[in-house]
Amino acid sequence: MKSFYVQNGSVSLHVLETGEAGQGGPSLLVVGGIWESAERAIPLLSALSGHAVAFSFRGRGNSSTPETGYGLNDHLSDIETVVKHCGLDDYWVLGFSRGGGYTLAWGLENQQHMRGLIVVDQPPVHEALSSQKVEFWKNLIYQEVPVTEYMRIRAFEGLGREAKEISFLSRLPELNIPVTVFVGRNNDSSIKSDLADSMLDEYMKLIPSCKIVVFHHSGHMIPDEEREKYIEEVRSVLKS
Repeated sequence: MKSFYVQNGSVSLHVLETGEAGQGGPSLLVVGGIWESAERAIPLLSALSGHAVAFSFRGRGNSSTPETGYGLNDHLSDIETVVKHCGLDDYWVLGFSRGGGYTLAWGLENQQHMRGLIVVDQPPVHEALSSQKVEFWKNLIYQEVPVTEYMRIRAFEGLGREAKEISFLSRLPELNIPVTVFVGRNNDSSIKSDLADSMLDEYMKLIPSCKIVVFHHSGHMIPDEEREKYIEEVRSVLKS
């Protein structure tokens, strides 16, 4: 697995890459959740035989942390930088949680170069962060590790200032590529699913190609709660 950095202007982005473009089927780009670093995708990347790429957004992991630049377009520019550097074309994008919102936004503008989308437990929205949400994230401990070990406080505060609520619901019919939605349905999980049944119905109604994969033993954190099934379902989508 290669580890390297690419520059998006003054922002340095940390990238992990396995395989080579054109090797063993289409490429996969993994877009992490709000606080996730590229390293969170290592179990998935290590299990795939083809070309796969994960990266840390600005303010996360080993990427640099600018004072400003945390709106939707800033995050999309991070994706663009990685896509261009890694020569991705006819590729899949998987977005988990908030990364699913970035993935939908990216797909709506770039689907002509893409094979399809995998959206993991995320409604079709780019969410704003209230001051209360910012404080929640800054103080969250997940699996005994403060999430500020993965994402800097400056970045959380930047999201709170700059991230605006944008719904992609009305634009979902514009997607003409395959879309698979993973959803957790274990109501006993400590972190519940972010996807209501009504929103799943909207995905199915508005995207003719949409497929739903249910994870009965997961809440929101599907990649951790059902890792083996998660990897197998990703493999299945990439082969479709």
